[in-house]
Amino acid sequence: MRAFKENPVFFSLTALLLLCSVVFSILSLLAFGKKSGNRDDFDKSQRDLKRLITSKPYPTGGNLEKSKLNLEGLQNALSDHKGKLLAEGVLDLIPSATPDYELAVKERIKNGYIKSMRDAAIANRVKIKSGEAFGFSDYSGTIASTNNDLLGQALDKQRAILDYIIGELLDSTSPDSSDITELISIQREQVESAVAPTLTISSEDVFFLDSKMSARVEGAIDTHAFRLEFIGYTSGLRNFFNKLALFKRPVVVRDVRVQRKQSEPEVAAIPTTVSPRNLPFGTPPFGTPSGRPPFGSPVASTEPAEDLVQKPIVDKNLSRFIIIVEYIELAEPVQEAEDGQES
Repeated sequence: MRAFKENPVFFSLTALLLLCSVVFSILSLLAFGKKSGNRDDFDKSQRDLKRLITSKPYPTGGNLEKSKLNLEGLQNALSDHKGKLLAEGVLDLIPSATPDYELAVKERIKNGYIKSMRDAAIANRVKIKSGEAFGFSDYSGTIASTNNDLLGQALDKQRAILDYIIGELLDSTSPDSSDITELISIQREQVESAVAPTLTISSEDVFFLDSKMSARVEGAIDTHAFRLEFIGYTSGLRNFFNKLALFKRPVVVRDVRVQRKQSEPEVAAIPTTVSPRNLPFGTPPFGTPSGRPPFGSPVASTEPAEDLVQKPIVDKNLSRFIIIVEYIELAEPVQEAEDGQES
């Protein structure tokens, strides 16, 4: 105590320093312990994250089944979408690797397409002109190859599209009657001018489509237009449009023109029972000079006969239809991405 009394300042400072040392030591120990705990938590979280990255997660059985069903539905929707917009697998085309490809295409036009269309017209009672070639008159006779595969591809595409369109048109009939009675002409766009300029094509087979009516966009959308002219009833045209509306193929209607077919009007039949009112003035109604009925004949009524059947003067309302249809396809189909990378 004597030393403390003699040096109070020294002992006070020493005690204060000791207290501060103890406090700082305790705080250091607490901080170190907390840091160790945080490091352990961080290391554990990092290990869990690496495990998730390097290993595949395994869902429950229920989730796995639902995922399979969703994947199957998406794949079906994608296939249907591609089939409609890209027209993949819907046209019966000749493989480009076929030997003598161009000649094979022309042979199919002559002996396959033209013959089958003629048979379909006969089966559906549709009148066609002699030698009808359905847009390919120049390929219905003697054919020869020019070793031009681009020409073969263009002709084969048009043949396949017309095979579908005309098939639907000829089949647009009612079960008990032919709604399409006569096929006048089938015309297509002249593809030969672009791939084989030296060829001479019959003008009856080709037509020019105004670009304002077409959906063609260079480098993005390709189209193939056709002009159909036929005679029939309105029901036949309606059935044909209904078939196209089913969207089995990407075919749209660009123009429709209708004319009444000129035909001889049928004369209405004379009724077998004539009312006295319809006879000229003064004519005996019963075929006797006195105008009286013979003995025993029933007294005729002065009212009009009820069994008269009125018939229209024009019995057949056939029309002449001229329509333009266009087949649409993408010029450059979109490539699917693989593994998250754009192709």
